[in-house]
Amino acid sequence: MSAAIAPAHHARAQRLLPALLATFMSMFVAGLVTALNTGVDAGLPLRWLSAWLVAWPAAVVAAYLFRPLAWRLSLRIAGRMPQADTETSR
Repeated sequence: MSAAIAPAHHARAQRLLPALLATFMSMFVAGLVTALNTGVDAGLPLRWLSAWLVAWPAAVVAAYLFRPLAWRLSLRIAGRMPQADTETSR
């Protein structure tokens, strides 16, 4: 891969990351909540799919909607964390 292509791939990956995280997280949470609420039986996969099809678009929209807020909050939290001493971590 040439150096000129790498930044474009990085930028595209940054734009896709919230959607992919929302997809996987909504799959997991929909499965967990569906199993807890309805039990684990032969009908679980269809109930999970039904729940996930409702949750997935909402999760993707929320991921992009709250991304700026989450980024600012992450920076604020990270700024309050004590800095690791580079000499002692070696």
